[in-house]
Amino acid sequence: RPYPQFGTIISLWSPLGKTWYDSLQVKINKRFSHGLSMTSVYTWQRQLATAPDIAPTAATTGGQVTNDVFNRANQKYLSGFDQPQIFNISLNYTVPAWKSGKGLALKTASWVLRDWTLGTFLNYSSGLPIAAPAAQNQLATLLFRGTFANRVAGQPLFSQDLNCHCFDPNKDFVLNPSAWSQPAAGQWGTSAAYYNDYRFQRRPSENMAFGRTFRVKERATLNVRLEFNNIFNRTYMVNPVSANSQATQTVTNGKTSAGFGWINTASVLNPPRNGTLVARFQF
Repeated sequence: RPYPQFGTIISLWSPLGKTWYDSLQVKINKRFSHGLSMTSVYTWQRQLATAPDIAPTAATTGGQVTNDVFNRANQKYLSGFDQPQIFNISLNYTVPAWKSGKGLALKTASWVLRDWTLGTFLNYSSGLPIAAPAAQNQLATLLFRGTFANRVAGQPLFSQDLNCHCFDPNKDFVLNPSAWSQPAAGQWGTSAAYYNDYRFQRRPSENMAFGRTFRVKERATLNVRLEFNNIFNRTYMVNPVSANSQATQTVTNGKTSAGFGWINTASVLNPPRNGTLVARFQF
C-alpha cells in the first residue's frame, strides 16, 4: 500500500521494487568422447533487492518484503532467493563396444556390456535465507501491516547448526529467541528482512539414471531405464518455525512440539530415495 495507514487505498503492480545481481560463473563442458560427456557450472553470486509494498508477516517463502515503507532508502538487502554458492554437474556415460577379439565369448560379452548408459545430475548450493521474525509490537493494528523484530548484536542466531547432523530435532530447538528483540509499541523495526548468516539447511539434489536402448529391428527399439531420486538417501528436515521469536518453545512428553526454532519431525521436506523403472518401445 502506498499509504499503509489506510486499508482501502491499494496500489497493485506498482514498479516500486528493484533488483541487483552480481556473480562469477565458471562452466566446464566435455563434449562426447569415449562414451563420456559432462557439463558442470559453478556460480558465486549475490542477489539484493528492494521490495514493493509487501508486509513482513511470516515472510518465510522467499519473497521480498518491505520493513518500513516510509524509509525505502534503508530497505535494500538480500533477496529471499539469494544463494551465494551454487554448483551442479551433469554427467552421462555410455559403455562402448569392444572392438578387439573375434571369439564367440568376446562377442557375447561385448553385446551384453555395451550401450549401457549412466546419467547423473548433482546440485549443491547454499541454503536459502530465513526471514527475520515478525515483530509482536501491535503495529499491524495501527497500519494494517507489521514490521520485523530487531536483531540483537552479539547473540548467535542458531542454537544448533542445521547442517551438522549432530543434533536431535526431537529434543533440540535450533533457533535462538534471544537473538531478537521487539521494537517499541507502534514503532518500525530496524532489521533487514534477510541476513547472510541466517539460512535454512543446505539441501543437495542428487539424481541418477541407468539404462540401455535395445535395437529390435531397424526401425524398432526398446529403451529400459531405472531412474533414482535422492540417490544417496539424504534426510531433508522441514524448515524450523521462524515467524515469531516469542512463540513459546514447548516440550511434550520429552519431545519438542511447538515454538520458535521447532522442527516438526512428523514429515520431511523431500521423500527418501525412490526409483522408477521405465520401459519405452518405439517403432
